[in-house]
Amino acid sequence: MVGETSLDLGLEALKAGHADDAVGHLERACLEFPNDYRGFNYLGVAYAQQKQYDRAVGAFQTAMSIRPSVPNIHYNLGLAYQADGLADLARDQYRAALDIDPDYEKAQQALHRLGVEDNALQLLASQSCARHTEEPAVGVCSFCHLPVCSKCKVVVADQVFCSVCAGK
Repeated sequence: MVGETSLDLGLEALKAGHADDAVGHLERACLEFPNDYRGFNYLGVAYAQQKQYDRAVGAFQTAMSIRPSVPNIHYNLGLAYQADGLADLARDQYRAALDIDPDYEKAQQALHRLGVEDNALQLLASQSCARHTEEPAVGVCSFCHLPVCSKCKVVVADQVFCSVCAGK
C-alpha cells in the first residue's frame, strides 16, 4: 500500500502468518533503517517462525546491540535459543529480560517452564528404558508414556514415540 514502509509491510505479513513474505520486507527494512531495532527484532521473529534459528539469533543480537534495554528482544532471543536446544543461553536471556523489567510475565513464565523441563530431564535421567532396561531413558513415548532409550526412540513430527508405538 502507498505510504507503508517495508517495516509496516513486514509486520503485517508477520501478523498474518506469512513468514516468507515478512522476511523479504523486513530484510529490506533493516537495510533502509539500520538503526531501528524493531526491524531486526521482527526479522528475528520471522526467521524463528521459519526455524532458521541461527539467523534469528543474529537478528536479535543486532537488535540488542542497537537497543539493549528492550526486554522483548532478550525474551525473543531466549525463545530462539530454547527452540534451538540451547537452554542455558535461553535462561540467561530470560533473566536479562527480567533484570530490565522484573514484571515481564512472558519471561517469568518461560523461565519457569525451563525449570520444569530441567526437573523432568533430571527425573528422566534417573530412569531406564521400559524395553531395554540396561539403557538410560532419553525421552518418553507420546502414545504409551513409557520411557524410551536412544535405541527405540522414534521422532515423528517433533513428537517422541517408542519403536513399538511407531510401528517400527
